[in-house]
Amino acid sequence: MNPENISFRLMTIADADDILDIINYYVANSTSYFSETPLTRDSILDMLNGENMLPKYVVLSGKELIGFGYAYQFRPESTFSETVKLTYWLKEGFTRNGIGSQLYKILERELRVLSISNILVNISSENKASLDFHRALGYKECGRFERIGFKKGRHFDLVWLQKFLT
Repeated sequence: MNPENISFRLMTIADADDILDIINYYVANSTSYFSETPLTRDSILDMLNGENMLPKYVVLSGKELIGFGYAYQFRPESTFSETVKLTYWLKEGFTRNGIGSQLYKILERELRVLSISNILVNISSENKASLDFHRALGYKECGRFERIGFKKGRHFDLVWLQKFLT
């Protein structure tokens, strides 16, 4: 992978199939994505068509879509309007190259402009790489539900991390 070949752009409807392929890889092969059932194109289209101004980006290596990340509403009540959840996924083989950090810088910068002050992420306790990644970016554990998930024949914890932008 050539790091000079990496670029970021806003998500579009045309990205739906590539996003679906990335997610469904993790659905089938890990406890990182919580669903046990492959997602459908409609679920991706629902996310892309969501009526909010929160940032949604894809990551490209040349012309190949290799990842994506986006912010979404934590809860619908106005009392939580300054808080979002954030998620990102990279194709297998593209992790641990600094791409996720670059993507998060873009997302966090845009969230600050939107007056978002609080980001939450929830991660499988088995996804140590993601936990380490988020901690390195300043996310702090704020909650843990022990043995709440069961996938691939084993239990895992759901770990919540939080970062304040202001």
